[in-house]
Amino acid sequence: MAKKTKPTIKKKAAPAKMAKTTSAGTSASGTSALSTSALSSKSSMTELPKVRQASKPKNTRTMTYTQSEVIENLRAFTGMPKRSKAKDLSGDIAAFLVDSLKRGYKIPLFGICKLQVRTSKARTGRNPQTGAAIQIPARKRVRFTATKALKTAVL
Repeated sequence: MAKKTKPTIKKKAAPAKMAKTTSAGTSASGTSALSTSALSSKSSMTELPKVRQASKPKNTRTMTYTQSEVIENLRAFTGMPKRSKAKDLSGDIAAFLVDSLKRGYKIPLFGICKLQVRTSKARTGRNPQTGAAIQIPARKRVRFTATKALKTAVL
């Protein structure tokens, strides 16, 4: 009868400990803690991420996405396995934006825009058909300010 042996399990190597850093971000030996971590992550940077592209909208005449197409693109870009998760994510983002803007917060969407609520003053306008002066009341508006990165990428 052959003797049974236990299978050997290889242990993962423990991560290298970082040197203690001072308030200036340098270790006791004088090297930067950031540079040592950057060197160790350099090997992982050799693998470039896949280039992601948005799919073409089905309505090619108006070049407008449907809500379903936006959710499908969001799922593809984030790598989510199910559309329902992407739909939940888009709903959560919309709820966050609405709640934050109601409270008067400014929201930077990095690389895209800044959103904020601003109030317009009451003013006098003209009825285009009759030319009569009318009072336009003050109201709140959502202001979308495109970032420089978005302008250079798109325009």
